[in-house]
Amino acid sequence: MSRERKDSGATVRIDQSLLNMRMLVCHSRIWTIWLLAILVSACAGKPYRPHIDGLAALQSRAETQTEGGVQVRVAVPSPAETENIFALPLYDRGIQPVWIEVVNGGATNLRFAPVGTDRDYRPAMEVAYTHRSGFSSDARIDMERFLDSNAMPRSIGAGERRSGFVFTEARPGTKGVNIDLFGPGPGETFSFVFFVNVPGFNADHAEVNFERLYDQTQMRVHDAPGLREALAAMGCCASDETGVRSGDPLNVVLIGDGEEVLHALLRAGWNERIGNERSDTASTANQAFLFARRADAVFRRTRANTGERNELRLWMAPMQLGDEMVWVGDVIQLIVDKDGPTVVDPDIDDARNFLLQDLWYSQGLAKFGWLVGGPPAPIGAPRTDVMGFDYFTDGYRVVLWPTGTPVSLLETEFVDWDPAPDG
Repeated sequence: MSRERKDSGATVRIDQSLLNMRMLVCHSRIWTIWLLAILVSACAGKPYRPHIDGLAALQSRAETQTEGGVQVRVAVPSPAETENIFALPLYDRGIQPVWIEVVNGGATNLRFAPVGTDRDYRPAMEVAYTHRSGFSSDARIDMERFLDSNAMPRSIGAGERRSGFVFTEARPGTKGVNIDLFGPGPGETFSFVFFVNVPGFNADHAEVNFERLYDQTQMRVHDAPGLREALAAMGCCASDETGVRSGDPLNVVLIGDGEEVLHALLRAGWNERIGNERSDTASTANQAFLFARRADAVFRRTRANTGERNELRLWMAPMQLGDEMVWVGDVIQLIVDKDGPTVVDPDIDDARNFLLQDLWYSQGLAKFGWLVGGPPAPIGAPRTDVMGFDYFTDGYRVVLWPTGTPVSLLETEFVDWDPAPDG
């Protein structure tokens, strides 16, 4: 009996050992499969295949500026060109690459500061990281190397030609590009400002033939007193399409060449409306009429991640100050309610004052003045615009002389037309 029990115990011990071995083998197989899965997933995924030959077409249309022996060229690829060159949908993530080439004809090294081009620029490794999904491990390494090797270098030695991309925040329409280069000594700082047309983005004002808006009998050329009188005699507000219902107050006048006005607004961060948006008759921009037509140009200053924006609507007026064009418009602020529709801020003067301050602080304002444009509407007795929004106003128009060439804040002139509004 005792031997049988021993034999039985041995059998139990042997069976237990076999079970442990089987479990060990099973776990080993699971670990092997898991490791193989990791290796397979690491090797799986698409390869990274950029097309550097796509740079040739981009470089062929680069704009060029030269100053003090330093030459700079700039070009901005369209979304389609970007995806072809980088094999990545950069625009879909709000990234717009800007190609820059610097030829340093001086005797000292120059430093390039990408933050001067865009304070929110993306480093090459960040761009690679945000696009890593779906690529194999080798492809990710290839992507990092390609993006890093094609980023704009920070240093340009004497006599060198260096080029590369800065990955900026994407903006529709004309792209304003600022290039700052710094040498070691005084007088060795160079600043270049480009305004580049980007294929695939046609601004709404590009569809307007401004030369044919008025014939010679309609256009009036004024001196300063005559223009002041003509502007004061204009109606207070835009209207709806019928010309019956009153719209928002015409609270802005811009004086200057169209390119100067455009460049000043772009420098201050205002975006052009794209041409296909002109047909969106439901948009607020298309509700206002002046001179029997919708606005000739619309610019928007959008707040990040909110959808709220300031909207500037401009019409070329049938009047000039000498040889300078006159643009009349209105500017409003659109507020996005979290649980409701987009509405117009009733304090409509604040949007006007913001435009003045924005151009001034961005060094894009040569002169400004004030002009009474219509009767005030106090907060206790607001008026209603064509969209059904109530607003209050002091009735003033701000008259601005924008400039594409930077002007110091202290050098902006005040034109003494009407006394400035209170507040």
